[in-house]
Amino acid sequence: MADDGPRRDAALVALDWGTTTFRAWLLDDTGSVLDSVRTADGALTISGRSDSARVRALAFEEAFRRLCLTWLDEHPGVPVLCAGMAGSNHGWADAGYLDVPADLVELAEHLTVVPAGESVVHLVPGLRVDRPDPDVLRGEEVQLVGALAEVADGPATVVLPGTHSKWVRLDGTRVTGFTTAMTGELYGLLMRDSILARLATGEPGTAVTEAFTRGLDAEDARGEERGLAALLFTARPLALAGRLDPSEIADYVSGLLVGSEVRHMLRGTPAGVVALCGPPATEHRYRFALERGGASVRTVGEDAAARGLWGIALDAGLAVRPPTTSATTPPSNPARKDQPA
Repeated sequence: MADDGPRRDAALVALDWGTTTFRAWLLDDTGSVLDSVRTADGALTISGRSDSARVRALAFEEAFRRLCLTWLDEHPGVPVLCAGMAGSNHGWADAGYLDVPADLVELAEHLTVVPAGESVVHLVPGLRVDRPDPDVLRGEEVQLVGALAEVADGPATVVLPGTHSKWVRLDGTRVTGFTTAMTGELYGLLMRDSILARLATGEPGTAVTEAFTRGLDAEDARGEERGLAALLFTARPLALAGRLDPSEIADYVSGLLVGSEVRHMLRGTPAGVVALCGPPATEHRYRFALERGGASVRTVGEDAAARGLWGIALDAGLAVRPPTTSATTPPSNPARKDQPA
């Protein structure tokens, strides 16, 4: 929320419009956060109300104005930059993709402009691997820009846990490839619609519990031989035999899934720093699993998307960094550098 200090001018409205969550930040001319909004108005909810591209665009425009109305009224003409599923083919407008390998600096050169009443919204393109094994990401590209601004030693790999986890390979600011794992979605389906859900009790946790570690151990010891599908079923007989408490099932299953993802992905991960960029709900477990696997982990803050959007706005000329002098103190949370070191 807004601070109580002296009023600062807004320089950018930064939107991360995901599948299930809408996040927005009002940024000043140093890229610092003046105010923020987070709601469940994800792109899936907004697009589900419409049956044509025109109606869908109007629905996104109405949601944007409703969620950011105060900012737009107080700061007329403020630039707006948006990443995420709002730029998909079932979103506000199709912002397309950049084909990998691609330099993240190029994102600013391929923005899609959409009108929104008295505002103009710029949509960031996603990234696409167009090879025999194709892959896509949308929204994570701005988190990558933000991660590079925060991790000084230039990670060769960035891991972005989520519904669809992304493992991104980097050479400086150049994305050379990435792989997606449906770990989060599989976990949700299993704990909502499978036979395991009938046995499980309690709320899923985020801490590294004994049951989570037990799942990691089981996958590490028997995953290669038995496979993930067979190991997942072991939660049922273990619970029936009284060797796994119903309250531990969710954490055990999480350990199996995260363990399988991390073990397989680390095989193709180059040595060096792995930047972990995700919400607190997943950070601790992924960090534990990565470090168990021998990775050197640097954690990136949850607001990497806001920093990345600010960096892209600077590259695109939508925002201008104020001039600095020797007497000026640098901002405490600077955006990405304009040129790579």
